[in-house]
Amino acid sequence: MSRTAEQTKRPTASHAPPTRRTFRFGIHRGFLHFCRTIHIYLTMMGLFVMLLFGITGFTVNHEDWFGATTPRASDTSGQTPTAFIEKSDRLAIVEHLRSTFHISGAMTSFDDLDQKLSIGFKEPGQVWEIEIDKTTGTTSVHSEAFNFIALINNLHRGRYSGASWKWVIDISALLIVIACFTGVVLWMVLPKRRKWGTVAMLVGTVGTLLIYMWLVPGADVQRTSEPPAESSGAPK
Repeated sequence: MSRTAEQTKRPTASHAPPTRRTFRFGIHRGFLHFCRTIHIYLTMMGLFVMLLFGITGFTVNHEDWFGATTPRASDTSGQTPTAFIEKSDRLAIVEHLRSTFHISGAMTSFDDLDQKLSIGFKEPGQVWEIEIDKTTGTTSVHSEAFNFIALINNLHRGRYSGASWKWVIDISALLIVIACFTGVVLWMVLPKRRKWGTVAMLVGTVGTLLIYMWLVPGADVQRTSEPPAESSGAPK
């Protein structure tokens, strides 16, 4: 074959096919790489908390199965210095209670009643109710300790866990939203899975909405017997 024929078959630089930098739906390759990186590393960073909230989503719904509603109650007594009570030194009283009765929860109430002080402490796995006689300083402590499942259930709810844990919940929620968004972006560039992915997404979305609209209202109300008939006589 002559050199002239080879030159006619060989594409010139001006006619070379352009490099594709976008996929279908107009997704730029750089943005796709960014979403893949975010999806991998943010979800791995939040893997523990996402697993925690996923597991506790089940245990919260079935607390009775795991004994999470039955605490171990205990009662003890002691003495609070009357000097703290006479001075109304709340800080000294609270620190004394913490060190004497090994209380680690946050104080949730401090009520100054006529003859006594009523103080409450709570943490995700335990609660304390304390009464102090203002005259004698006699202190009664009632404690209720819950099991591990109850503790993580309260962490799921953000109950008695303080402001720091609320930040953990907020950040975890943000991670889940970002994981969903980047997962959708990565799915859109997979043509072989796009059809069935759309079907799965529609089934999940529509199914959840139908369950809410048709089964949720009143579903947790168990009617074991008919309501009593109204009496014709005068109310007692």
